[in-house]
Amino acid sequence: MKSLRRAKHGRLTFFLLVLLCPYAVIQAAEDKAFFWQVKSGTTTVYLMGSIHFADESFYPLRSEIEQAFEQSQHLAVELDISKADQSAYQTLLAQRGMFKTGTTIKDVIADDTWQALRRQLRKLNVDYDAVKTYKPGILVLTLSAVQAIQLGFDPELGIDAYFLGKANEQTRKTPEKAVDIIELETMQQQLSLFLDIPNGDLLLKESLYSLDESDQLMADMVRLWKQGDEHGMNKLLFEDAVEEYPAFAGIYDRLFYQRNQQMTEKIITMLSKKDVYFVVVGTGHLIGDRGIVGLLKEKGYDAKRR
Repeated sequence: MKSLRRAKHGRLTFFLLVLLCPYAVIQAAEDKAFFWQVKSGTTTVYLMGSIHFADESFYPLRSEIEQAFEQSQHLAVELDISKADQSAYQTLLAQRGMFKTGTTIKDVIADDTWQALRRQLRKLNVDYDAVKTYKPGILVLTLSAVQAIQLGFDPELGIDAYFLGKANEQTRKTPEKAVDIIELETMQQQLSLFLDIPNGDLLLKESLYSLDESDQLMADMVRLWKQGDEHGMNKLLFEDAVEEYPAFAGIYDRLFYQRNQQMTEKIITMLSKKDVYFVVVGTGHLIGDRGIVGLLKEKGYDAKRR
């Protein structure tokens, strides 16, 4: 029971990358995925639930999704990773994501968390010296990415990366049909989500334990994404989680609900235009009553699953 409880509460490790993808269980072209069409009096906005780490088995996507992208003049993503400035990221990480003056992660976490960290670093073959100055939120993000990559999944094959590649290729080949790329957030905003995160020791400890059950958690996420099972995905990611573990309430609010509100306002602005927009965000941002689709419906917009 203790292991199951830790796995359940440690799901947030995988939320941080918003649905890592370790297994392909249904032929890609038949996958329902998470896809909505939102109409206003002037235009259409398409919403696509992304998986940021994937593999080639996720493609091709449904023809309806591809056709919707081809009809769009604008692509909106959380962050344009195709143009990300790695030097600026490293500078920001060094300035705000790492401890200074000799402090290490060992100095700020409980002993049982430290023992769990040592064990997972050995398991993932990560040198402690390479990450010892990382703050808890950044360390969780880093280890989650290492786990995904070791399982054979690649951010360059994520859904958002796929559409960014298509947009850039179309712009290069046919400038007269250039796709305008819109960033819903900035690199600074995204990194800030994991800096000075509340309950950093708790987040790190539960995340470290959950890595032991990552295969099953990830398999469940992929199955639900491929089936387009909104109820099942919402239950896995959010339902009862804060009630069962109140200490995570602030983390959920910071990583999901506040951002959902901000992105919804930007999508509403798109709906006042005449051009067609194709929006790709992490699936966790779209589902549930406090997700973007639910917020749009609350405001009277016609959002339909496709």
